[in-house]
Amino acid sequence: MNEEVIEILRKAGKIAAKAREEGAKLIKPGVKVISICETVEKIIIESGAFPAFPCNLSINNEAAHYSPVINDTKVIPENAVVKLDLGAHIDGYITDTAVTVILDPKYEKLAEASKEALDKAIETIRAGVDIGEIGKAIERTIKSYGYKPIANLGGHLIRRYELHAGIFIPNVYERGMGRIIEDNTYAIEPFATDGGGKVIEGKEITIFAVRSTDVKGLTDEEKDFLMKIYEKVNKNPFSERWFANLGEAEYVKQMIRTLMRKGALRGYPILLEVKKGFVSQFEHTVLVTRDGVEVIT
Repeated sequence: MNEEVIEILRKAGKIAAKAREEGAKLIKPGVKVISICETVEKIIIESGAFPAFPCNLSINNEAAHYSPVINDTKVIPENAVVKLDLGAHIDGYITDTAVTVILDPKYEKLAEASKEALDKAIETIRAGVDIGEIGKAIERTIKSYGYKPIANLGGHLIRRYELHAGIFIPNVYERGMGRIIEDNTYAIEPFATDGGGKVIEGKEITIFAVRSTDVKGLTDEEKDFLMKIYEKVNKNPFSERWFANLGEAEYVKQMIRTLMRKGALRGYPILLEVKKGFVSQFEHTVLVTRDGVEVIT
C-alpha cells in the first residue's frame, strides 16, 4: 500500500464521515427513509466519491441491510433506534462507517455500549494482534453495560472493490481467526442488543451485487441490463434505486430478481435480531500500518 493509495483512502474516509454526520442530523420521527439515504448518497457523490454500497438505514430490531427501494414510503417511527451505515469509495478504494441515532432516551445506554466497544476495539487492534482479542474487547465492553454483542455479525477486511474481503472480525471472542496484517484497512463494527445476541435473515432483500457477468442462459436483454449494472458499480453492492433510469419500477425490480434467480446477482437479506431486540451499531474503518492504527472515517 503506497502513499498515493493511502491518500485516496483518507479522502474517501473524510467523505464518508461527512456523509455520516450530515445524514445523522436528518434522522427524526416522520422523515422518509428514502430522503435520508438519497441525501447521504448525494453528499458522497458531490464530494468526489461514490457510494461503496447503498445507504443502509436499519430501524429497531433491524440490525443491517435495510436500504430504501424505488418509491419507498417507509418513515422513521417515534422512539426508534436507527442505524445509519454507509460507505464511500474512490476508484474502488472503500471506506465503511456507521452511527446509531437514539430517539428514545431509554436506549441511550444501548448506543453507548456499542460506541465504547468500538473505542476499545480500536485501542486493541494493531499489526500482529490476534483477531480474537479484538472480539474479546468488544464482547467484554458490551456485556459490561448489560447487553449482548451480536455474535454472528462483525467487522471485516476491506480490499479494493471488495467490501468483505474474507477476514471476519467477530464481536465475541473466537479462537483461530488469524492475526491483523499491516498495510490493510479493516472495518470494525460492534453491534449491541437487548435481545438474543444473534441475527437471522428476513424475507426482504433491498441490496444486491453482481455475482458473475459470465452466466449461461441469459437473454440479450438480461445481458445488457447486467452489464449496465457492472459498468456502474463493478461488484460493489447496489440498490435498485440506482437503476431506476433503465425502465419502469416494476421492470427494474423484475430484471434484478430474474438475474438473481439465474445466478448473475446475489442478494443481501435484511438482518433481524433473533428475539426482536433493538440493536445499536457504531463503525469506523481503520488503516493498520507498521507504526500503528489510523481511523480514517
